[in-house]
Amino acid sequence: MAASFANPYGAVGLTDGTNMRTLPIKTRATISGGWFVNGSSAVGVVSSGADSYAASDIEGYPVDTVVGSHAIGIAIQTIPSGTYGAVARAGDYILPLASGTKIGSIYPGWAILAGSAGTVVSFTSGTTFPLADAAGARLYPCGRAITAMDETGGFIVASLNF
Repeated sequence: MAASFANPYGAVGLTDGTNMRTLPIKTRATISGGWFVNGSSAVGVVSSGADSYAASDIEGYPVDTVVGSHAIGIAIQTIPSGTYGAVARAGDYILPLASGTKIGSIYPGWAILAGSAGTVVSFTSGTTFPLADAAGARLYPCGRAITAMDETGGFIVASLNF
């Protein structure tokens, strides 16, 4: 069964560890529900007080091609471009595993990376430590697999923690 590269139900949360951890953002581009989100901001958008923060200070855009990018969370539902939405920062979610023999299988407890198109890949997928992309940028895990899946792709339960 090949991965669909998207969960038709968006980010399917199973638990949130009893502490809902979401972050409000404003989008630069439409982000599909269940896709990983990159973020950016201008320099110095906040000062020392909480009253200096506004949801528009963090602009989100979808992780669409870069495996292991430095995602800040996962879109809870589809957020149209230029609007506000919530990004989950922690919890247990049903996520698609990218398919392909280079990706390989994933097993419970293995660290995962944010993949392209809302998928996850194993932290050990054809890489050496320290993990880096082709440009040499370091890659960081965003959680752990709770269930297993083989290289044909499909869905796993993953515990995310950004």
